[in-house]
Amino acid sequence: MKFVPAAIVLAATSVATAMGSGPVAASSEPADAEGAVTWSVRPGDQGGEDGRSWVEWEADAGDELTEHMVVTNHGDAEVDFQLSAADGYFTDTGRFNMLPSDEESVAAGTWIDVPKSVTVPAGAAEIVPFTVTVPDKATPGDHAAGVAASIRSTGEGTVGVESRVGFRVMTRVAGDLQPQLALSASGTYSGEVNPFSSGAVDVAYEVENTGNTLLRAQPEVVLTGPFGIRTQQIAGDEIAELAPGETRRGTVRVTAAWPLVVYDATVAATPLPVSDERGFENAEPAAAQTTIIAMPWSQLVVLVLALVLVTWSVLRRRTEKKRTERLVAAAREEALAEVGASGGERPHTDRSQAHPITP
Repeated sequence: MKFVPAAIVLAATSVATAMGSGPVAASSEPADAEGAVTWSVRPGDQGGEDGRSWVEWEADAGDELTEHMVVTNHGDAEVDFQLSAADGYFTDTGRFNMLPSDEESVAAGTWIDVPKSVTVPAGAAEIVPFTVTVPDKATPGDHAAGVAASIRSTGEGTVGVESRVGFRVMTRVAGDLQPQLALSASGTYSGEVNPFSSGAVDVAYEVENTGNTLLRAQPEVVLTGPFGIRTQQIAGDEIAELAPGETRRGTVRVTAAWPLVVYDATVAATPLPVSDERGFENAEPAAAQTTIIAMPWSQLVVLVLALVLVTWSVLRRRTEKKRTERLVAAAREEALAEVGASGGERPHTDRSQAHPITP
């Protein structure tokens, strides 16, 4: 029988994994077509499913646990399922996943011993026991793994496509728990062409779990302008689950940010337990700082243009004044020249011809 996942569309070489989800359909036709195969995998006990979504337990180094996975075939034909265990991790979206079958596990996935396969009749369920053995030299803290039942199809041509359904197996090894985070931050400013419009500040951050416990975190970004003006606090996306050694990235945008030349951004987060049952103490907050240059280029252009206009106006007035002064001086020189050309004599009156004044 040829199987192609109907619940998730995959590339030819990809792997579909639904951890702790409901039934997943897989068939060579649409999921509601004849011959469709759907199955689910849940934790349970010797009697069947027990209501848990995944397995969590606390152990000392060297302890062993026997658990059960219930593989239910919701289709109308008998199916041979391949069973596997692998190291677990959380994706960037916070979903739990397992390493693909072609990638070797090196951590908690190697602690699990599960049968290679199980045959499940149509409409039936099989209870499959598996064991988790903690190594004697296991380090304290939380260790993620998972178990799954899968079907591999030939797909188009000869490239196989694997579809897996399973759940997580979380083991907390007793010892010194160290909830720790490390943060880094960077930022950019995006200005507007319109000098009378504000821009935006984007603060990117990276949160790494450098401790040994599964934890959650709520990043907070504080943006401050020069001399403490325009301080704003913005919450980043909550990180619901972050396993040891994993990293999450996020970005917050602050709008209505005027170009004040420089901004200081601080990103802070405190390790928090994912549940009351998996708590810890003495968690220290972590923080990272970055400086963001916010040059007022549009405003500077307007200022430069204004200075150019003022300078041009002043120079123009000076030029006109000098021109006027030159014209006045030229007119004065011309008048003096005309006087000099006429000998410099004043008009003469002949007194002998003057009429006598009658008394």
